[in-house]
Amino acid sequence: MSGVDPAFPTQPPCADALRPPGLRLRTACSADVPFLLTLYASVRAPELMGWSPACAQVFVADQFRLQHAHYLRAYPLADYWIIDRLDPDDMSVPIGRLSLDRNARDWHLIELALLASERGRGRGSALVQCIQAAAEAAAASVDLHVELHNTNAIRLYARLGFMRTASRFPTHARLTWTPPNRVPL
Repeated sequence: MSGVDPAFPTQPPCADALRPPGLRLRTACSADVPFLLTLYASVRAPELMGWSPACAQVFVADQFRLQHAHYLRAYPLADYWIIDRLDPDDMSVPIGRLSLDRNARDWHLIELALLASERGRGRGSALVQCIQAAAEAAAASVDLHVELHNTNAIRLYARLGFMRTASRFPTHARLTWTPPNRVPL
């Protein structure tokens, strides 16, 4: 789609510790942009109810481009992965996106998004648990922001031990997880 900046930073492959069984994380590239637009549209779908398809398509492309540019500016060294589901015949099917900044003492989970058809199957929980397992050895904490109206995600992170902390954004909850062997800051 024109106007979408397909640039992604080149990072080393994902560590196996961050990959639950049946899923693969691979570095996003410009060839993934059509899938990422579909994913972004599925995440924003509730907001676009009643929009004409043409207007929704332009909005999604523009908002994705702006979000992507912001992520690259704010987190230039982060990992930007495509989540692939591995089918029994080892064929991979893209089902989501995981963006994680592991370049500081406190890791930041920038985005975890799954297609609507892949939600509620334990995949998001499994990915977050893998991040937590890797963070136990390498990070002081993992934090993230979730839109306040995304109560399903807030409940998911609470079940996984994330605690609500002060957020500088009025529209988002900030959630932080501290490995059990560390004292919260």
